[in-house]
Amino acid sequence: MKRTLIIVAGALLLLLTGFFSGRAFQSAKNGYHYKLLERKEFPSEFGPIQWTCFTESVGMPFLDPEKTMISLGNRTLYKAQRDFQESNPRAQNIVTSSNAIGWEDGDFKYHLKIEPLAASKQAAGASSKSQVIDSEINSASATNDLPH
Repeated sequence: MKRTLIIVAGALLLLLTGFFSGRAFQSAKNGYHYKLLERKEFPSEFGPIQWTCFTESVGMPFLDPEKTMISLGNRTLYKAQRDFQESNPRAQNIVTSSNAIGWEDGDFKYHLKIEPLAASKQAAGASSKSQVIDSEINSASATNDLPH
């Protein structure tokens, strides 16, 4: 009886060890890892604009450079990953006004103007106009007669 208990306990220990080591291996191989390093909010006419600095990776998080992201609500306005052992690109020097936002990333300077669409009828009209413009661009590019 004692021998049977030792064999069952050993088998159970081996089973649990295999389960947890397999889970750890799978998490390291395919797992999603996210770590928030810093977060700031800036006021704007359309709601708070969020600047976040974070690391994210799929698989083993080994020497992953940080990323910066600027978002307005659930819309991502800018997202860039820093080069390995470099300081750029990194969104910084963020300035907001009533309907615009500006920032630098070490390589470029950005200025984004935000305007809301008026009404759904005008939005539908604008989408039909954009379809006409797209077809004009496609036909103009086919003839190589682009406006300057």
